[in-house]
Amino acid sequence: MSSSTSQGTDTLDEAVMKNIDLLKASAAELQALLHSGDLTSVQLVKACLNQIAKYDRSGPTLRAIISTAPEPYILSVAESLDKERAARGVRGPLHGIPIIVKDSINTDPSLGMPTTLGSHAFTKSRPKSNSVVVQRLIDRGLIILGKASLTEFGNFKGDNITSGWSALNSQTQSAYIHGGVKHKEMRLGHTAPGGSSSGSAVGVSAGYSPISIGTEADGSICTPASRAALYGMKPTVGSTPMDGIFVISTSFDTVGAMAKSVDDLATLVGCIQDVTPGSGEATPNYQAVFQKDWSGLRLGFVDPDKWQLPPKLVEPIEEVNVQIKSSYEVAMKKIRSLGGEVIYPVELVHPSQNGIGKAMDTIFDYEAREVVAKYLKTRDDPSMKSLEDIRDFNTEHSDLELPEDYPNQNAILDAINHTYTPVDYEVAKETLRREALENGAERIMKENNLDAIIGLMDGPLASISAAIGGPVATMPVGLLNLYGRPFGLAAIALPNHDNVCSKS
Repeated sequence: MSSSTSQGTDTLDEAVMKNIDLLKASAAELQALLHSGDLTSVQLVKACLNQIAKYDRSGPTLRAIISTAPEPYILSVAESLDKERAARGVRGPLHGIPIIVKDSINTDPSLGMPTTLGSHAFTKSRPKSNSVVVQRLIDRGLIILGKASLTEFGNFKGDNITSGWSALNSQTQSAYIHGGVKHKEMRLGHTAPGGSSSGSAVGVSAGYSPISIGTEADGSICTPASRAALYGMKPTVGSTPMDGIFVISTSFDTVGAMAKSVDDLATLVGCIQDVTPGSGEATPNYQAVFQKDWSGLRLGFVDPDKWQLPPKLVEPIEEVNVQIKSSYEVAMKKIRSLGGEVIYPVELVHPSQNGIGKAMDTIFDYEAREVVAKYLKTRDDPSMKSLEDIRDFNTEHSDLELPEDYPNQNAILDAINHTYTPVDYEVAKETLRREALENGAERIMKENNLDAIIGLMDGPLASISAAIGGPVATMPVGLLNLYGRPFGLAAIALPNHDNVCSKS
């Protein structure tokens, strides 16, 4: 292509994108433009890459992205999908749409991006293939644009690490917080992006892509989504393919989604799940249940004074608590006006009660070593085969991996050194089944005939969802007067009742 032709194409691309606001545009809206011919995937990808270049390493320096696909490669993928659209139609509702993927989810080396887990230990090794979920996205016509930053090892490293920090990519910043994350901010302090899937959330809120995927054991998707004014959902544990994904637990972890609209979230969750839990549908479809009409739903709201984040995770600020509680009450009135029936307050068992928190800690520590070793087999690095290898790398490269602000790897050491027996593990699982599920969420929902339970996303409700293996979703509510940080509500349902949770 000649220089003049290239300049002419760039001018045309700029003209097309002039009236498209990537900060606001949903995947459905972009798909409509692609369908009408007013936009091509090539033009969209160029605009998204420009957005990343503008804001991720310059300007506000959000550091939400660890790597992007090489531009010539990703533009060729986009061009191929444009041609396929014209010749044979689309593969699905997300055909030709860019997406960013948490950097703990394997991508094949042919995509031109490493999978680092946020650690220097994995910058040179490569996965042997795409994870199942990434291959599924590709097969359905999505464009894997970049790998999102994360709290290193999915927040499985040390004590008191601010959410969004990794040794490799430093601190991910919220697109909303003026002045950025405070130095040595608490893990979920008010300026922190929240949760280990922080880059996936910040990237969407900054217009890098309209949708993203992450992973969650306990709040890692929904907390950062709520702090980025997004919709997010962690589906029922076991309903999404986990092969080729770094996690630390089979009991709690799953893949989930973030988006700017409920429609986009519905489409993406349906895309990544094996089946709709409880329905047996081979092709999950949430479009029917993501509605603005709450008619027919009975929703239990927990007491916000009892369901706040603990002081060890965030500094209690009266001004913030008053504003969030006021918005919580407004949300209940709004749901009633839209046809929902609100039961308030419901006395749900708290994760600090009845041995639930201790049981979760036991399961995390017991499962981690085996789960991590299984994941490491998906990579080509013979020097990284176990949790002990990761520990040793961190110790030997402490200048990189254990800096002054975050000098320990206690979470890894706890998992290596624990003395829990198989009996302890089974007792812990039974405790969660009995106390969190049967005598907890299940009992409360049956007694009150509830479809879902709702609380503050800035609270421990997601921990109960994790304990019972059920779905949790978040929806935006407002912006704090302090710092301008978004906040939202959390909705949980019983396992395999994802459609109810997502309608909420």
